[in-house]
Amino acid sequence: MIYDQTMLKKLFNAEKSIKISPSIVVFTVSFLMGLYFLYFIRNILVMLFAAVIVMAAINPGVKKLERKLHLPRILGIMIMYILVISLLSVLIALIVPPLTQELQNLTKMIDLLPLQNFVRNFKFDVNQINNFVSSFGGSVTTLWSIVNSTFSSLFTVLTITVISVYLLIDRDNLYKKISWFTRDKSQLEKAREFVDSVEVQLGGWIRGQLILMTIIGFVTYLGLLLLGIPYVLPLAILAGFLEILPNLGPTIASLPSIALAYVYGGWVLAGATALFYLIVQQLENNIVVPKIMKANADVNPLATIVTILVGLKMGGIVGALLSVPLYILIRAIYGMIRNDLIGKE
Repeated sequence: MIYDQTMLKKLFNAEKSIKISPSIVVFTVSFLMGLYFLYFIRNILVMLFAAVIVMAAINPGVKKLERKLHLPRILGIMIMYILVISLLSVLIALIVPPLTQELQNLTKMIDLLPLQNFVRNFKFDVNQINNFVSSFGGSVTTLWSIVNSTFSSLFTVLTITVISVYLLIDRDNLYKKISWFTRDKSQLEKAREFVDSVEVQLGGWIRGQLILMTIIGFVTYLGLLLLGIPYVLPLAILAGFLEILPNLGPTIASLPSIALAYVYGGWVLAGATALFYLIVQQLENNIVVPKIMKANADVNPLATIVTILVGLKMGGIVGALLSVPLYILIRAIYGMIRNDLIGKE
């Protein structure tokens, strides 16, 4: 077969060129700059999201005060915040002093033998003076870090509170902010439905988790108290906090209680403690959780565990606390997009 020389040159010697539209370059650069900007203000975004969570948790109470007592919205918001702050203050006043005392006793018990060995082998010399001075300098630095982080935390809490108040005041008009991008009434209606859905799911999950944590903590406190196990308050608080991890949390919370029961009462008390935690977990999984979460945003236990672990890995304690609410938000966005696509078919 004979090929024309001109065709051969076109096939093997022609240079291939790729043309990139200037609009694509502008879009790519703008997109990357936008991602960098979001990363740069990530702390502000976290505070804003936390304020949205607070708003979602408190707004149903504000609505009830408006509807049943016919109070102005701003007055209802003030009453809800006063109630929340008062409740937290009472809990702190009731829990912190005995908790501190029990933790100190527990620490003394754990560190008693090493401390005795240190005192027995202590020799006062120049090297130990230098070590003491270095430790003191490190302690001053640590103290300054604690003070600095405390003021930073107070500022963060105050900022989140102020933002959440403004969100509550403007709650009924939040969906209208989409008018910055479009004035299509159908899009505004979808935005309203989305905001309502996110509030119901976020607020429901938070309220449900708080109720579960309170119930499990209280039941654990009473049970361990009746069994005669020491340091019941920190153990009950640990059980309440770990309730956020379905199935896995109660198992982890039972381990220190069983260990203390074995130290103080042997295998019999340890076995009774393990049986108590097993009964509590079975009642929780079959009765308490279904009843409480039935009217709230139910999240799959496996999804909860994986989401919290991912959040802990990526953002530490803050990431773990915000991971499930962020998952709920993403789930709501996905549900909105899916319903929109189904509606177009």
